[in-house]
Amino acid sequence: MDEIFSQITLDSLLKLFHAFAAGALVGMQRERAEKPAGLRTHILVCIGSALITIVSIEAFGRMGSDPARITAQIVSGIGFLGAGTILRFGASVTGLTTAASLWAICGIGIAMGSGMYVVGYSGVGFILLVLVVLEAVDKKWGFKGLIRLEILCTDRPGVLGDIGNVLGQMGADIRHIKLEKATAGTVMLHLWIHYPSTLRAENVISGLQELSAVQKINLY
Repeated sequence: MDEIFSQITLDSLLKLFHAFAAGALVGMQRERAEKPAGLRTHILVCIGSALITIVSIEAFGRMGSDPARITAQIVSGIGFLGAGTILRFGASVTGLTTAASLWAICGIGIAMGSGMYVVGYSGVGFILLVLVVLEAVDKKWGFKGLIRLEILCTDRPGVLGDIGNVLGQMGADIRHIKLEKATAGTVMLHLWIHYPSTLRAENVISGLQELSAVQKINLY
């Protein structure tokens, strides 16, 4: 009996160690990228997922209960933690990749807790491929996002040209434009803008706000 208990303990410790290592590999990348969920968060999520999986298999599974019922709750529960990393600034949403990495590392923890080490580390490899390699490709090719700006500005000749110059210097381009009179001496511009992935929507707005003719900017 003691030998069986010792074997279960050693197996569980080995699974937790692999969960720690897997969480650290992904967490270090997120930490270097200065994301809200970094090294410690990814390690804790991976270890916690593995621990719950181990308990569900070793305790409830041996009692005849379905261990998958408890493990399945990990996937839904991690959504609350991931939601805390998502931030919205007008139409710009950040943190989705970090939330997805937390959800993915949860799956890695379940794999490690089940003793599926090859599957777990293969998953880590694919996660790092997405976070590191594809991010480099994204920056190199400059994939763009789309935002819509509503700009209240002084109605004077050349104002649209000034706005276009500022956007051009930042690598952004206007895809569609609509003008309408606002009040006496002002005009409302509705701009649909493509901007590089290396540029944040906040930087686009701050750059335009430096123009003296710009009075107010709304982001949609």
